[in-house]
Amino acid sequence: MNWLPNGGVEESAKNNIIILLTHPHTMSIEMPSYENKQTLPPKGEVPPEKLPEYLSNQFDQPDKFELYEGETLSLRDIQPEKVKTEVPLLILKGWGTTPDNYKANIIGLAEKGRRVLAVDNIHGINAEQIEGVKEARELVPDELLLNKVAATLKVFEVKEGLDQVDVVAHSEGAIHAIFAALLRPEKFRNLVLVDPAGMVGENNREQTIKGAALDIALQIARLYKREGALSTAKKMSSASMGLNKALVAGPKETWDSIGTITKTQIHELIGTLREQGIRVSIVHGVDDKFFSMDDVQKMTKSGTVDGFYSTKSTHNEIYLNPKPFNALIDSSLDSLEALRKKEEEKAPKVAVAAA
Repeated sequence: MNWLPNGGVEESAKNNIIILLTHPHTMSIEMPSYENKQTLPPKGEVPPEKLPEYLSNQFDQPDKFELYEGETLSLRDIQPEKVKTEVPLLILKGWGTTPDNYKANIIGLAEKGRRVLAVDNIHGINAEQIEGVKEARELVPDELLLNKVAATLKVFEVKEGLDQVDVVAHSEGAIHAIFAALLRPEKFRNLVLVDPAGMVGENNREQTIKGAALDIALQIARLYKREGALSTAKKMSSASMGLNKALVAGPKETWDSIGTITKTQIHELIGTLREQGIRVSIVHGVDDKFFSMDDVQKMTKSGTVDGFYSTKSTHNEIYLNPKPFNALIDSSLDSLEALRKKEEEKAPKVAVAAA
């Protein structure tokens, strides 16, 4: 594996590892519309032109699971008619967002044949709701973080037959993914961390807020140049709605989460997961002002992860410009699985003695 100067990963095509260094802001894409819902035909009879609408209807009807003491776990479970893999994909969101921010990602990845799950609880659930909470507290002493990790782990308890998942985690969601996988490694197969938090060394709340302001300004400028004023206004309004929901659900938790993000480091924990057979790739934007590419690369030396994809993008373009990111995420998951199969083929065969 050759680590490219711009953060990419190069592998021989014969090894089925995809070379994918995207520049999404240079691509002109038309966002699909999920409005004007109609009654859809039953599963197995959905014509191709109706598939986005069929999947969108599933998105708009989350499952509700009643937990102890009146708590509810809200979970989106989008199931395409034909799946490319039996292992579902769990989306873990970033700070100040909800699954609504990632709707085009979730629908787009489902269109590619992936069953997609997304937890709707903005600030997680009471950690007492999960099995092994004592063990979890030893690993994750921050209660606010643990509550979000608990919501991730609760998915396996409420969804019957859910043995293992792949994960796409954006920003703060990367922290939740790493700790959830450390607590239940057998439940996780491949992780794709998009513009991950916890990979920039020591930081502080003020630096993060300043970086966020610069990043948002750059996002708006690029959206305006690429899609015009109306689309920019709609997308930024939609993005702000996620933050508004987070603030309404818990203003203190929303603010305190910034402190948790800045003090939590995950780069040293990735090696532990890889030792347990979990494959990990990172997708990071060279123009990310929340968490700079230079800082992330300092924490990600050759061999730390299984793939590193450099994109010409800002921090939140995963959902502001979803189409190229969906293609990259889908391909990176395919690459991790191809790598896993290659490693299994190389593993020495253990002969079983006859009885």
